[in-house]
Amino acid sequence: MNIKKYNSKVITKKSKSEGFGIFTDKNFKKDELVFVFSGKIVNWQKANYQSLQIGKNKFINPYKNNPGVYLNHSCNPNCFVKYPNKITSIKNIKKGEEITIDYSTTVGTKKWKMECLCKSKNCRKIVEPYLEISDKLKNKYKNHTSEYLLQ
Repeated sequence: MNIKKYNSKVITKKSKSEGFGIFTDKNFKKDELVFVFSGKIVNWQKANYQSLQIGKNKFINPYKNNPGVYLNHSCNPNCFVKYPNKITSIKNIKKGEEITIDYSTTVGTKKWKMECLCKSKNCRKIVEPYLEISDKLKNKYKNHTSEYLLQ
């Protein structure tokens, strides 16, 4: 099994949902910084499937040695992006859990959709940009959505 340790907080290993994921190497309390998604800031033409959207036409392409490369989506996430690029816990997280965010809380690109592979009990099957999710879901994520989407 391939495991890469980034620091004393997170490691990457095979995910139950798809490919590799980021897993905790310690317990986290609610609202604790898990890691910083760092990389090169690019426009949408240079963004890729690993990019984190942080503005209307602003993305971070993660450095290959940043755990953000393996940040997976879940319809039942345990983290969110504290604007602009701090991956922060929504709730207490136990050592060994996979770190996930809901991509809908960061994506503002119209007409973007992705098949969901999270397998959570409340899986939406399709991940859509923030503007296309239900009002109920927007309300659920009101404190966990990237600031540029709320302006």
